[in-house]
This record gives sequence, C-alpha cells and structure tokens, in this order.
Amino acid sequence: MPMHMRFKLAGIALTLGGLTAATCHLFSFESSAEMSHMANYACFAEPIHLVLFAGLLTVLLGWSEQSSLQPSESGIVAPAAFVCLFLGIICGDLLHCVLEFSIFPVLGSMVPYALPGIADATYRSAALGTLIWAGQALMFLGGLAAAASTCRTRSHPHWAAAPLAFSAVLLGVGLFPQLAPAIRAAALPALYVSMAVLGASVFCARRTSREVSPFAETAAK
Repeated sequence: MPMHMRFKLAGIALTLGGLTAATCHLFSFESSAEMSHMANYACFAEPIHLVLFAGLLTVLLGWSEQSSLQPSESGIVAPAAFVCLFLGIICGDLLHCVLEFSIFPVLGSMVPYALPGIADATYRSAALGTLIWAGQALMFLGGLAAAASTCRTRSHPHWAAAPLAFSAVLLGVGLFPQLAPAIRAAALPALYVSMAVLGASVFCARRTSREVSPFAETAAK
C-alpha cells in the first residue's frame, strides 16, 4: 500500500474513532439504584458502550498504524507513547465496555433490582479497580509522551501536541477523583478529542504535502 494512503487511513481512523469515543463518554452515565433511573440505564447503557467499544477499536487501529509510520527522529519517545496509550486504553476504558454490553445486560434481565449493586461492587473490587486505575495512569503517561513525540517530529504540525498535553493533565488530575470529580469525567472525552485532532492533522498534513510537492519539484527544476 502506498505510504500516503497509509497516512490517510490512519488519520481517518483516529479522527472517526476519537470523535465516536468522546461522544459516547459524554452520553454515558453511572448505574443507579433508584427505580426511576434503572429503566434508562438498561435502555441506553448497552448500545452506548457497544458503540464506544467500536470507537475504541477504531482508535487503536489508527493509533497502531500512525505509530508505525513515525519517523526515527522522534527517538524512543514515540514507541513509549504507543505502548502506554495502547495498553492504557485497553485496560482503562475498553475493559469496562465488555462488561457493560455483555455481562451486565444478562444480569439485568435476570436480577434487574440487583444490577446496580452488582455493577458497583464489580467496579469497586480490588483487582478490576486497580487495573482500570493503572490503565488510566498509562493513558496519562502516554498522552505526555505523545505530545512530546509530536513536538519532536516534523511530520506533524506542532499545534497538534497542545490538545494531547492538555488531556494528559486532565488525566493526571483525574487519577485522584477526590480532588476534582468533574475533571475525571472530562478527562477521557478530552483524550479522544485530542486523538481525533491528531488524526485530522495527520490527514491534512499528508494531503498538503502531496499538493505542494509538484510545485516544489517544478521550482527546483
């Protein structure tokens, strides 16, 4: 496959997947023990998390392709950013989607009144809670590394690093929800919006370079 096509596909996947994931996080909500909220949770949680799962897979595919095309000038920072964000998204976000659209709907159909308590106990368990926290910590480190890598390479505009750095700061503060609970809710949407911005910058940069290159060649001649 031509190199410019690989850049284009990576940019499209990051943009579409990032916007989808960010939108799903804006519409997601926690389970509730109140009877008035249980019906809404059962109706909306499963499809929202299913769409979120698809969006996250698209982000991971685009992120993998984009990282494989990174130039060597970015050094070890780019591979570190790829590993941290890839594993962080899987552990910190993708994992809970599987529970929300597979296991919890089954439990909800069998024991609907007990579902909120079961979901709360599941997320508060030591193993799962630690894994999700570790995943979000990796997202924080990966966001910082991705911002640094974007600044160091000439293949991306430097302004694309600003949303990544901003979302990384939000993720870092969100690791301690007792400090600012509202920031924790905004951290993941901000991360995926920043990845969508990165994807758009990759797509536009490659298209611009292709449009400019014939004129540059003519001028050189």
